[in-house]
Amino acid sequence: MRPVLTSASAPLVAVLFAVPLLVPVACSSSGSGMSGAAGGSGGGSPAGGTTGGQGGSGNGSGGSGGSISGGTGGMVGSGGGGRAGATGAGGATTGSGGQAGAGTATGGTGGGPTTGAGGGSGGVVTCVPDPTLPGAVKSPLYTVTANGAGLFVEQLTKYAPEMQVHYAHCSLSGAGTATFAVTLSKTFNAFTVSPKSRNITATKAGNTITFNSGPNYLILQFDANELLFVLIDAPETNPPKLGDANVKNIADYTVDNTGATLMTSKIQSAINAASGATQNILFFPPGKYLIGELALKSNMTLYLAAGAILYGSNNPADFNTISGGVNIEGTQHSTIRLFQIQNTKILGRGIIDGNGKSIRAQGTNLNVLKIEESSNLIIDGIIVRDPSYWGTLIYRSDMVTIRNFKAIHCRPTTTTFNNTDGVDFDESTNGLLSNAFLYSGDDSMATKNEDATAGFINTKNVVHEHVVCYSNSVCAKIGTKNMGQTMDSISWNFIDVVKAGRAMAIDAYDTAVITNTTFQNVRVEAADSTLIDLDSDRPPTFRTAANLATTREVFFTNVASDVNSLVNLHGLSAAVNISGVHFNNFTVQGRAITSQTDTDATWSINAFVSNITFQ
Repeated sequence: MRPVLTSASAPLVAVLFAVPLLVPVACSSSGSGMSGAAGGSGGGSPAGGTTGGQGGSGNGSGGSGGSISGGTGGMVGSGGGGRAGATGAGGATTGSGGQAGAGTATGGTGGGPTTGAGGGSGGVVTCVPDPTLPGAVKSPLYTVTANGAGLFVEQLTKYAPEMQVHYAHCSLSGAGTATFAVTLSKTFNAFTVSPKSRNITATKAGNTITFNSGPNYLILQFDANELLFVLIDAPETNPPKLGDANVKNIADYTVDNTGATLMTSKIQSAINAASGATQNILFFPPGKYLIGELALKSNMTLYLAAGAILYGSNNPADFNTISGGVNIEGTQHSTIRLFQIQNTKILGRGIIDGNGKSIRAQGTNLNVLKIEESSNLIIDGIIVRDPSYWGTLIYRSDMVTIRNFKAIHCRPTTTTFNNTDGVDFDESTNGLLSNAFLYSGDDSMATKNEDATAGFINTKNVVHEHVVCYSNSVCAKIGTKNMGQTMDSISWNFIDVVKAGRAMAIDAYDTAVITNTTFQNVRVEAADSTLIDLDSDRPPTFRTAANLATTREVFFTNVASDVNSLVNLHGLSAAVNISGVHFNNFTVQGRAITSQTDTDATWSINAFVSNITFQ
């Protein structure tokens, strides 16, 4: 059965995916319905704001539209007849109040989208900047303000000579939008604000652009200059506070917070003490904490306040202290290990930095987060940076949720890759990645079946939703490893591919039957080589593959590409084949693709692919 995904599946924050014709319209019934309530406050989530009331019922419109910073359109319209109405009309970027619908009668309700284009008067909020990190390099190129207050823009100079990136991060103080101004230290002609699906309107005056936004993860490009990321989070929900009965301050362990002295032993002792304790939330105030490998324990929370950074040591020997777990492609250890634990959280707006570029140059592969044989884990709100290998690995684990997650990895200047994947679910079940920003030097999301050794688990029910990706490799991928028997019900929903080598891929090279895969509500801005790649005939050269995997029932629904890159569908043989590739509302450069011979798309399909359908 084909999975049906909606934005309602996002646990905290839904991101607006405003591609024309791809988002269901807000519902208002025909007839004279009750007047719609006023629009909600704009920009309270990446969908932009709270619901614009009930929308207009009757023939009234939904809440008046807005940009991403506006509130959602009428969630559900009520009124006689229950006929779906139109989405609220577009409004100013600050969001005007939702328009009232006419009439008084009530009737059937229609199902409006949770991420419509509704308006709502946006209250003035601030975007609270992160405290400046010790040793952080201030960008010489970009200045960013939110409502006139400066945000610290860090340049990750340590990635040199690879791509240099600059980023600012802040958290909104409440529901609504803030006004952001970005100024360059030199003149420029053209600029883009991505994801383009956010429909953010920016105005240029001299060397400055100005725009309004609620929670968003944005990539800004000015001419051919280095990229700028403006990462805007919604307010935290009930964050722990020092002084709470269940909170323990890491400062009570007399740790150095300047980054000058290795603190692994003291912090590990604090982690051990927090596990299952009354004070089971270990709170890290702003500061730099130099660490080797740390092992989290069950029944605890690691909380990183904004301005707190756990920074990996420059000595590979500091990361070989924890035994057990799998060694994948030479990666046995990590900055933070979550091995055979349950009911643990990593929360906050702080940072975990693996210092990976330096560590890898010394011949050591490390993940930043390595989750193994664990269950019921939540990672929410943090930034991860600079792994030396795959960034976040979830291996043989169940019910791992990662949300409001920002990954800023080192990316090669060319179109090559350096193995710094974003988030990889591997032999895992019931996983969720929601509302994420993934800038990586290899695959953004690569779901795998790693091997067929004792304890093997077939990957099933893994959801990736509301993700912005920028990568030299694949944004959304199954493979390259698909061992075992099955890989079932893996989905991507509301994905913005700002750049990728290949946008969407299933590399079926091993033994599993890969079935019920969904790519839904995907917007592709750039794909260097391939838009869609389903293949079994190009096995990897870096390892031996059985090359027996088959692909069954793949759904591409509401996929819109700005580029006419290759759609490659290649089975291997009559037995090792692909069956069931279903396109529904697939567009390339604004043109509907209605058949596998449609010349508005670029195709390569061999004889071992069957049951290709279009709607």
